[in-house]
Amino acid sequence: MNQTRCNYHHGDLRNALIIAAAELIERDGTLDFSMAEAAASAGVSAAAPYRHFADKEELLRAVRELAFLGLGYAADDIVSEYPRGSAEGILAMGHMYLAYAREKRAFFSLMWEDRGDIAERRDNVSEEHGGFMVLVDLVSTFCEANGHASVNSLHLATQIWSMGHGIATLEANQLLDLFDRSIQPETLLDESVRTMLAGVVSAPAA
Repeated sequence: MNQTRCNYHHGDLRNALIIAAAELIERDGTLDFSMAEAAASAGVSAAAPYRHFADKEELLRAVRELAFLGLGYAADDIVSEYPRGSAEGILAMGHMYLAYAREKRAFFSLMWEDRGDIAERRDNVSEEHGGFMVLVDLVSTFCEANGHASVNSLHLATQIWSMGHGIATLEANQLLDLFDRSIQPETLLDESVRTMLAGVVSAPAA
């Protein structure tokens, strides 16, 4: 018996359906599953999902939360592998992000596209994007370690994330090497982020 069905038999139908939907997305690499398919994967009737989700869109939003949670866990794992305040840790975070976007393309799309609830997402941003706050902490520690504790780490982390997200999105759309066929995603990210961090190190202390 699969884990999804075990969860359901323990009375947690909502989570069982979220896991079932995530497994379908993982298996097929697409969001194009039906509520009936999610129900069948969870081992329940086609009507059962509607006890917890008004429609497929609401189920997808719940799966999106799970995807962000997974990205946050991956970020925590990366942090534990590198010295605090190191540029290498920040770069490793970027590599992890690119790999996630590449390997979990359907989830990555789901995480960042507007699904009609952008205002709500902006209001709950701190709850959803724990992985980004890990990056902010890394950047803050890096700045402190290099004598620049006054640097706006939130701003710098946003610059770094924007660079990584842009590279990941262009790569996903097969457009990153449109003008320069020699471009490699990780190399481009490393060069760009190292330039940003070098600017912090070389700036006069406040």
